[in-house]
Amino acid sequence: MDYAFDNRLDFTLFDKLQEQQHSDPHFHPYSQLVFPRTEGVTVAIGSAPPFELPADGVLLLSPFVRHQVDVNRPDARWDSLSVNHQRLGPEFFDSHYLAPIRELMREGQAGLLFTGGTAMHARREFFIIRNRYRMEYLIAILQILHVLSCAKEWTPLAAEQEHPVDKRDIQLCLTISEHIRNKLSEPHDIASAASLVYMSESSFSRFFKRFFGKPYHAYLIDKKLEAACHLLYTTRLPIQEIADRLAFHSASHFAMTFKRHKGMTPGEFRNQQLDN
Repeated sequence: MDYAFDNRLDFTLFDKLQEQQHSDPHFHPYSQLVFPRTEGVTVAIGSAPPFELPADGVLLLSPFVRHQVDVNRPDARWDSLSVNHQRLGPEFFDSHYLAPIRELMREGQAGLLFTGGTAMHARREFFIIRNRYRMEYLIAILQILHVLSCAKEWTPLAAEQEHPVDKRDIQLCLTISEHIRNKLSEPHDIASAASLVYMSESSFSRFFKRFFGKPYHAYLIDKKLEAACHLLYTTRLPIQEIADRLAFHSASHFAMTFKRHKGMTPGEFRNQQLDN
């Protein structure tokens, strides 16, 4: 089964999602915590068969672990917290203070299930977190990782901690993703991206669709809109300037694209975030 590369956290440290029902098979460069809300939530790691998670448990998935979270009954739901450690900088996570968390991430290549008091503590911290730029939420995330790293016991869900996907494919995905992220202010074309990784356009298109789950231009628009949301929320830049920075043809083209994908105009999005 093919696994897509999911890189939603290019511009943020974390992302909290609630009441999910399904995810396609994928892997990503950030860690993820899965919090079942009900019975009936399953996870398949690598080639291992699906495992049903206890409703009061917490699952840790380290970066680049191939997995799929699904449900086996209609009313089953789960929450997740994704954390992009690199957004704090490599020096931060290389510090001696965080050695237990680094070890936790190494163990998490197998997928680690936590239960009991450890899971209860992590779930309590999770529920106070919101997708906002607040120090209290960063502290809560570090507290969750600290609690999990100090746990006396956990259950690995994959029999072996083998590397989840081919290292060459991982590096190609990261190279392409970084190229897109760093060049959002410039016009993009498949030819230049393909030449970056020494592929023909046809081979690149097949590779991209397989690992990113959608065509190149569709993914590029997603990344531009993700960057636009970040700029709308964190700056007071005029909408025209944001459109220019992200290489849209015009402010009206930007607004039309934004509304088609987000269901509201850039101005409405900014006002909504301020209201919240």
